[in-house]
Amino acid sequence: MSRFFFDLAHSGDVYHDAHGTDLASIHEVSDRAFEIVRRLVIGAKSRDVVCTVRDINGKELMQVRIEWTAERPEGPGKSR
Repeated sequence: MSRFFFDLAHSGDVYHDAHGTDLASIHEVSDRAFEIVRRLVIGAKSRDVVCTVRDINGKELMQVRIEWTAERPEGPGKSR
């Protein structure tokens, strides 16, 4: 097993994982990063949520980002 660190950025804040998590494979790492981002999207105030994964040496291994926008369709009689 290796230790991985999951740093988070959302709603204008950045949180650095100081403890890390022991996982057996890069597949488990990516699953964990996607799950973290998915959960943060629900309560996020911003339209951008990022999870950056680092190894024990601080090397960035991957970044999972979800960005979204909401648009209302324009139709007859509707204005912005």
